[in-house]
Amino acid sequence: MPKETIQLHAQKVRHRIAMAGGPTKAYANNMSEKTVQRIKNTGRTTPTTAHKLAKALDTTVEDLQLPPTREEVERQLPPNWLYESVTPSGESRRHLPAQLAIGGDHEGYVVDRPPSGSLDPIDALLKWHTTDGRKIVLRREAHAYLLELHYFHYTSGPALELDFYGASACRFFALARSGDDFRKAALDAFHADWVWNGLRHLAMERADIVDVEGSVAPVHPRDYVPVARFYRGKVVRRKMEGIRLFGQFHRDFRRALIERLDELDPRRVHVSTHRLGIQIRIEAVRPEVYDLYWQEAELCIEVDLAWWTQDDRLAPAPWRLEHRERIADALIKRDWAALDSPGLPQGYLTESADDDENTLLVPDPHIQADVAEAVMTLYC
Repeated sequence: MPKETIQLHAQKVRHRIAMAGGPTKAYANNMSEKTVQRIKNTGRTTPTTAHKLAKALDTTVEDLQLPPTREEVERQLPPNWLYESVTPSGESRRHLPAQLAIGGDHEGYVVDRPPSGSLDPIDALLKWHTTDGRKIVLRREAHAYLLELHYFHYTSGPALELDFYGASACRFFALARSGDDFRKAALDAFHADWVWNGLRHLAMERADIVDVEGSVAPVHPRDYVPVARFYRGKVVRRKMEGIRLFGQFHRDFRRALIERLDELDPRRVHVSTHRLGIQIRIEAVRPEVYDLYWQEAELCIEVDLAWWTQDDRLAPAPWRLEHRERIADALIKRDWAALDSPGLPQGYLTESADDDENTLLVPDPHIQADVAEAVMTLYC
């Protein structure tokens, strides 16, 4: 009979061995070094061998089956990175040197911490010109990363075109240090992809337009549509009630949201940012007379921005965190005048008459099957 096997997380095993600081053979407790190397590569092994390895690493099998946490990955990143200001691609009326935001000397570079959180140079760059419209362009260059910021205003005409007035760019990569000397360091595939995916998520929540290498992106936020998903019940037992797509954020979604919440007791409504969208929870009304069989059925509405790609696929659209926090704060305070998203056009004319002037914040009973399937695939 074949031996029973279990699956460990290979990257977690490599991380634990790296953190322990010894060579691979030091953890070959009653097993061969080749076995440990195989586990590092594939994660597949027998329960007995997994327990031996976990004991040698002073941890548990359950821990070795989980992926590394953010803190664990960050501890493995090189502590020193070089950030240099470069010229943005494309034509820009004004070049805004990145070192004005991230610091550095007249040569336009600075050595600092990894791009993995607050207070690093990328965070400082993203806090620059926050009130303007923002497009983020991400590119990978061998072992380096390139982030460009293009700033725009909406024109005053009825088309609300974008007027790009300036741009800045920053190129950064990890460094290996030997005494006082630095050289460019090559990240392994896991950490290189981890940094890249973190940058992609950062762009989605800090920009109004995102252009990521290898993906098609819309050129104007007017292409974004709010997607609302309706759930009934608590998180563990909640059931989806339906979906609704809105044509424009400020013209129909905002109106439907105000009409729905204006008639409710504010104490029943709880609003927060959620992933790349917002979440609105409406508590159920308890019966005045005690009912033994009554079950609380909270309504949860999750709203994200999406857009239809050129090949008719639904893709997530960026939605800046500060704009979503503004919406949540306005809903909590019931300040309807402040209920808007500055990154999206306030309202624009369309060639079709699809925008429903009487759109309600309830599931759409006539939503097309392919649209519902696309939403389920993307968010559920």
